[in-house]
Amino acid sequence: MTEPKCIPLESIVGEAVGGKAEGLVRLLGYGFDVPAGFVITGATSGNLPIDLDEHYARIGARKVAVRSSATGEDSGDASFAGQYDTLLNVEGTEALRTAIEDCLDSLENARAVAYRDEQTGQREVQMNVVVQQMVDARVAGVLFTANPINARRDQVVVDAVSGLGEALVSGHATPDHWLLARDGSVFESDVHGDDPVLSDAELTLLLDGALRAEERYGAPLDMEWAIDQDGELRWLQARPITQLPADPNELDTDPDPADVYTWCNIGEMMPGAVTPLTYSITGRGIDIGMQRTYRRMGVGIPPGEGIRYVGMFYGHLFINLTTLSELAAAVAGSTKAQMCIALCGRDVEEVLDPEPAPALTRAMNGARYFALLLAAAKHRRALDALRAALDLPKLGSAQELYRGIDEHLPQVWNAYELHLLSSASSGALSPILLGILAKGEEPTQEHHAEVAEMLAGAKDVESADIAEGVERVIDRLLDNPDAREAFASADSEAALAWLCSSDAASAGEEFQRYLQRHGHRAVRELELRQKGWAVDPAPLIASLQSGLRARLEHGTPRRTERVKQPSSGRHPFIRRLLPLAHAAIRSREYTKSGLVAVTTAFKHAYRALGSQMVAEELLPDQDALFFLTHQELGELVGGRRELADLALSRRRVVDYQMPLHFPQIFSDRPEPVRLDPAEGRDGALVGKPVSRGAVTGRARVVETLEEAAALQAGEILIAPITDVGWTPYFSLIAGLATDVGSAVSHGAVVAREYGLPAVVNLGVATSRFQTGDLVTLDGDRGTLAPA
Repeated sequence: MTEPKCIPLESIVGEAVGGKAEGLVRLLGYGFDVPAGFVITGATSGNLPIDLDEHYARIGARKVAVRSSATGEDSGDASFAGQYDTLLNVEGTEALRTAIEDCLDSLENARAVAYRDEQTGQREVQMNVVVQQMVDARVAGVLFTANPINARRDQVVVDAVSGLGEALVSGHATPDHWLLARDGSVFESDVHGDDPVLSDAELTLLLDGALRAEERYGAPLDMEWAIDQDGELRWLQARPITQLPADPNELDTDPDPADVYTWCNIGEMMPGAVTPLTYSITGRGIDIGMQRTYRRMGVGIPPGEGIRYVGMFYGHLFINLTTLSELAAAVAGSTKAQMCIALCGRDVEEVLDPEPAPALTRAMNGARYFALLLAAAKHRRALDALRAALDLPKLGSAQELYRGIDEHLPQVWNAYELHLLSSASSGALSPILLGILAKGEEPTQEHHAEVAEMLAGAKDVESADIAEGVERVIDRLLDNPDAREAFASADSEAALAWLCSSDAASAGEEFQRYLQRHGHRAVRELELRQKGWAVDPAPLIASLQSGLRARLEHGTPRRTERVKQPSSGRHPFIRRLLPLAHAAIRSREYTKSGLVAVTTAFKHAYRALGSQMVAEELLPDQDALFFLTHQELGELVGGRRELADLALSRRRVVDYQMPLHFPQIFSDRPEPVRLDPAEGRDGALVGKPVSRGAVTGRARVVETLEEAAALQAGEILIAPITDVGWTPYFSLIAGLATDVGSAVSHGAVVAREYGLPAVVNLGVATSRFQTGDLVTLDGDRGTLAPA
């Protein structure tokens, strides 16, 4: 048995003294002011070091703190916070021995044993004990060099209370709280007394010291500290922040501070945070497609295919308006204002007008641009051919599967290029129509509504058939006498099984035709982690059940014929442009479906790779694959096995990233914001009208597609955003309102096709209203108001 002994903190070199003591030793080695003390190792209850009194006398034989330092304690995996006993203000040799015995005995207390079993599974644990001089604290507290709530490494958390910090860590006192940036600026503060317990100078002292310790330690730290009655800062603990997920800004773009970004358009196409794999494929695909398209138009883009137009912050994708305005400088007929209106619905003054190229160059590039617009049909055929010829490997070793995907990535870049080329006219014509109506002025709500009305005339739009196809299936279900019990009233799994059986008859056949055409679609469909309806039809089944129940209860809904607005007839040029605008919408929606189909082929290939990596013990589960970039997956297959842990760490931070909101326009790095609504009279929210008409009805507020299954016929759907994955419900609702969106988003296109009043960019509609509220949605004025 090891003899118990005392080791002064400053004399410890390599001994196993437990996490808390090791942290104090490191702080001493970094030159930090740590109260004098020693560590007791090898002791058990009734068997203490024979020189204990001597070491106690060496540190002054005065009041001390007796603290646990067990093996595994204060590690990055488990803190053991509060599980073992800490005794403060211990004075005298007999009291010290009793306190040490109590600390040793706490190794086997019920809470500590339960914690170890749950968090670490440790069986053999050695309890060491730290004895340190007490600090006569004026103020004390804790400090985290990264935010433990959201894992942000750019935020430092300071909590402080008057006197000893024990009241804080035990939960018996509410602290003054600061959330600091690393440069010392204050994100937020919460002071509970008349005056803060820390001065600005003391906050700066704490911040500087903590960041120095973190730099030396090499990891974000959880630190305890005290400032004594003489104003001296003493450091009492330093340990890694336990279970800290990956940095939510780890993969952020490094922006030029002068560049202006927006979430418009791309945030509607890819709402919420994307996985690292999606960023490296979808994000890069959008960027490369845009670069190649611009080069075809003669824009002088530097060689290479690095990221130029797509930025990522907090896992969300953004468009760089500054670099995107290169087109306005190089191509006749294109302006910065038109580009901004096409993306954001308005000119963005923060984006400076670029220096124009020589007139001849602009004219030649304008001709190239016009030729590309005329070649949309050729680009559609090329995308169809690419989709038909795509053949990705599904069997083989992880290395073989990865190599097969990697060799086919140029097909993804080609697909994005072809989609952007075939849909370029859609983005160009909408701002032209607005400009004609507004006569060069800033477009009004009425102008936006008028353009929405004009665009509603587009027929045979691919995305509109997603909703129409649902109605066709429901029509067949209504013909089946067993559908009410076997489908409408069944749970999702049973309903799917029945619909795929011969008992469903023509309804089942129509459902299979629907999946054949639209099975690759889904909500957030360009997110590689998201399964298409053919693989996971549960959201589609929920929509069909809701629609069928509504038809059974209320009969077949009648469509209200849209009353055409006569204003466009007063503009001869508009009459000529409208057929082109409608054709552009059809082209864009058709190639978007093709692009999603190509993406879906890669989804299947990556899932096959993930399964094989699990089989080869490279990943713990298939889903972890999506939290590494494509390049990192290659490195993991090649032997960098530590990347598997990084994938799991990144997956834990996505719940923080997903619901974040950002300013519509910003420069440099954005800070997440609470959305501020634009309000009109009588508490109405003001947004952007994208489909005309007005309706009053009960609100159905849903945050996720799963919640939409509760929709009732005639309700007004209020959602954060709608992409093509929501459209199966459009045959059921009476109107659409979203927090974000644009006139050319897929939800707006389908709403117009269905004659549904729709308003987007309402900001906080999902938090302002509740399900069951009686509301009026006005697609002419762009408002949502209590009725």
